[in-house]
Amino acid sequence: MGLAWPTKAGRKGPPYGYDTVDGVDWIRDPAALESIEGPWRALESRVQQRTHASTFDFLATWYRHYAGEYGGTPLIGLAWRGPDLVGVAPLTIRRGRVGRIPVTRIDFAPNDSIAGEFLVEDDQPDVVAALIDSLVHTRTKFDVICLNGFDPASHQLPALRNAAARNRLAVEMEDHACAVVDLRDGYETYRAGLSSHYRRNLNQKGRKIAAAGFTVQGVQQTQGLETLEACIPRMIRINEASYKLQGQPLADSHCGFLAEVVQRFGARGMLSLPILSIGGKDAAFILGVVERGCFYDITLAYDESFANLSPGALLMQQVLQHLAGAGVHTVVSHGAHEYKRHWSTALVPQKRIFLFAPGLRGAATRFVRFGLQPLWRRLGVVPAGLGSIAVGCDAPGGTFRKAAGTRATP
Repeated sequence: MGLAWPTKAGRKGPPYGYDTVDGVDWIRDPAALESIEGPWRALESRVQQRTHASTFDFLATWYRHYAGEYGGTPLIGLAWRGPDLVGVAPLTIRRGRVGRIPVTRIDFAPNDSIAGEFLVEDDQPDVVAALIDSLVHTRTKFDVICLNGFDPASHQLPALRNAAARNRLAVEMEDHACAVVDLRDGYETYRAGLSSHYRRNLNQKGRKIAAAGFTVQGVQQTQGLETLEACIPRMIRINEASYKLQGQPLADSHCGFLAEVVQRFGARGMLSLPILSIGGKDAAFILGVVERGCFYDITLAYDESFANLSPGALLMQQVLQHLAGAGVHTVVSHGAHEYKRHWSTALVPQKRIFLFAPGLRGAATRFVRFGLQPLWRRLGVVPAGLGSIAVGCDAPGGTFRKAAGTRATP
């Protein structure tokens, strides 16, 4: 795709011997991603154990619109075996604070969400270790690496631990989860498994919405593609009417990201963007990606003026019913927010791993995050100025929780 990569002799190899990797490159300019589109797409087509969050379409779009003040500096590791790309570490590096300790942190992109992952061949966890080894030996200065979204049984976790030990990085781990809906036995079986209380709520709100008159339009994979461009401003208007923005305009970077994600995945027949209208006014939308029988959510929002009708809950059920009929067997929603307990089949355990750099600041950061903060929580004390080192944003909507020119404090 327009870039002649160096030969094996010209590319910097990982500092330790690996049979699976003979060279690692690091990219900090998002414009350079277009030149590796072909190898990246070839790798994602080979990898089965991944989500939308490591695809070229999603990450190239995220870096294009968020690199800089909002998203930090791109730090993208590319592991090669001969001419083949065998691993991608889609990272960012930025400044933040833990308590009052200023830190330099490395996160998965997108770093405003708890979605994120390495893209590596399924049976080659050592590629992940090679990427971390290479990162440390580039002498990139950081205090903590925060990586989330790992299956507790993932072979990548021991590979990361081994790389951390070689590079004198202290390791901590914590639990989190994602919400999953199991549609393998069809929508009716899924719905029957919901609590009777929640089903009554759905029926009650559904009757009120039906009385007002409602429609569900938009794009569902190959259906409704002719409305794709018209759906983008509708989605943005709902965002701006949500509790997250309270009437403020959505930042240009967010608008650009939404539009490009819709266009990219729409062109591939992978887009899910249903829009619920009540009484002729747009009330809610859910944006996601469908691939290999799975649905992955990206963001959702509802117009706050319809809050008493719970339009998001009704739209979710409409979407699940459609997905089940279209052969989708699993729905994945990142984050274990309380409201998801009502409609998910299960909250699936995941692991978050922290790698702390040697030195005073890394040690202090680790002590505050894993020593003092748990103690303060048990005692019910929140000292003034105490921040957190949570990875990404555990708020619904993730990226779109802030208006123009604003961002959450790390």
